[in-house]
Amino acid sequence: MPIRPLRLPQDLIPAVDMLMKTFQYPDHPEWGFQSDEQEQLVGMIRRMRSMWPAIRLIQLFSPKFRDFMRGFVWEEDGAIVGMTMAQRESRTSMWYIGTVGVLPEFRGRGIARTLVQATLDMMRERGATSARLGVIDGNTPAQTLYSSLGFTAYGGSTRYALTPKPQPPVDRPALPLGYDEGRLKEFDWRTRFDLDQRIVPAALQEFEPAIPERYKTPLPIRMFAILFHFIENSRDTDLVIRCTGDRVAVARVGWSILKRGKGANSIRVRLDPAHADLAPYLVRRALSSVLERSAELHVELFVPAWMPNVAREAESLGFVRRAASRVMGIKL
Repeated sequence: MPIRPLRLPQDLIPAVDMLMKTFQYPDHPEWGFQSDEQEQLVGMIRRMRSMWPAIRLIQLFSPKFRDFMRGFVWEEDGAIVGMTMAQRESRTSMWYIGTVGVLPEFRGRGIARTLVQATLDMMRERGATSARLGVIDGNTPAQTLYSSLGFTAYGGSTRYALTPKPQPPVDRPALPLGYDEGRLKEFDWRTRFDLDQRIVPAALQEFEPAIPERYKTPLPIRMFAILFHFIENSRDTDLVIRCTGDRVAVARVGWSILKRGKGANSIRVRLDPAHADLAPYLVRRALSSVLERSAELHVELFVPAWMPNVAREAESLGFVRRAASRVMGIKL
């Protein structure tokens, strides 16, 4: 059969070339890779390819990291025409399928089904207890395939984008009374864990439980943090918002700004629904910081369905919906 395991790093470059052709949607061009995003992804893959010996070294010291970027490819006439890519979530038994793609001219032959089934079987062999993936809401063939394999929808999010030009500057807002703001350190897993454990809806925690193992970063990976920052080509900032009185964390906000080249800057927000009034501050705080440093690139924001106040604030600032996605999970 033309299916085989993904081979890294040699498959990285041909795989990304295939994916650029795969994730284009003539009827919905906003769903697919834009030209600057293609450049950003290709650059990231090339940097990863060049640093692969260091990644191998990390895998020697962190066995669970050996389940980084596993999957399968489908070859015809020596060329990759379909692939899956998945990885273990930190040190847990949960996995995430990040990529499922087949070139348009090869669809309708059961290739995607074969690849996903092989990936699920591989996960089971490696002790996985669950898996999840995201699919664009409106991509009916993909949703039908995943449902037939046993996946169920349990959540969703919306991908927003803002093109800065001719976007006027966004003034940095004042923090509302009753709250304090501070830097959130890169490896401060406890703050992130405590907040998510308290605010993430129960329906999501069935497949994405807030457990320490998902938030802790193993020491070998911490030691090579500079490598991952080089691959991602971004400067990251994260803040935590706490109530002044009891010091309980009620929100966190962060942004990533590209160091060079084309692509998208990004914003991330996590907000306790009981403090929904913070949404305008969080989105404006992040956006003003991004535009101050990098006004020429567009900005992306992924908003979970359970944070509608954040979505409304983004739309009020000119963010436009690119795609809504469903999250689907399966017990293995």
